[in-house]
Amino acid sequence: MKKVFLSLLAFTLLTTLLSGCAGMPTLIVRTATPTLTPTKQAKDRIHIFVVPFYSSDGVDIHVGDFSEKLGTSDPQQLASLAHEMAQQRDKLTPEQMFVLAIRLYDLGDKDNSVYWFYEAQFRAKLFLKTVDSAQVSSGDPTYELLMDYDSFTESAGKSINGYAGCDVDNWLKITKAVQGDNQEPPELDKLFPDAILVDRSQWQQINDDVAAGLGVLIDQISQNREAIKKKRAADNSDALYC
Repeated sequence: MKKVFLSLLAFTLLTTLLSGCAGMPTLIVRTATPTLTPTKQAKDRIHIFVVPFYSSDGVDIHVGDFSEKLGTSDPQQLASLAHEMAQQRDKLTPEQMFVLAIRLYDLGDKDNSVYWFYEAQFRAKLFLKTVDSAQVSSGDPTYELLMDYDSFTESAGKSINGYAGCDVDNWLKITKAVQGDNQEPPELDKLFPDAILVDRSQWQQINDDVAAGLGVLIDQISQNREAIKKKRAADNSDALYC
């Protein structure tokens, strides 16, 4: 359990982001989902297997609502689905958002893939921090769910964050949009009915803390532009992901 908590409690370390590898992520007004305009076709698809939610082998998806639609190979249909899901943002689970991010990447809409990947990480971390950790033990459903979110982050993050670093200004724009779209926590007890959560009175402060952590990442990216360029040049990230 300790490994999962340490992995998910922090947003992606800057050195990890610079190399294109991944773990993760206060405006006054909620912003809209970035315009769904496909970028150039992805060079590679994300190969990932997270039981029971997703397998890239045959595109096998089991995330409740939207599962069938998420399997589409039509970029326009997926763009329409992303818009539909954005209208129901507060009802989405992290696994639904992780899978949407992966499918967007696979079909070439990488900017929106970054957006939804960071949305998924925000909600996964919010869930992690609102779980009553004293009630979680290895092997129970909440523990397994946290492990699954960690797997999504580790497996999909290398490609998605690798692309995000191609354009630092765009990376910052997307990350700020995620921060702005998460001003209040959703109804976590409805999203995670089997989990034991801390008292509802603590949720807003926890949400603010997660948003502040994302703000730290935003500052790190902004203040280390040259270091990002040098590191990506050294490890050939632009050729791999841009």
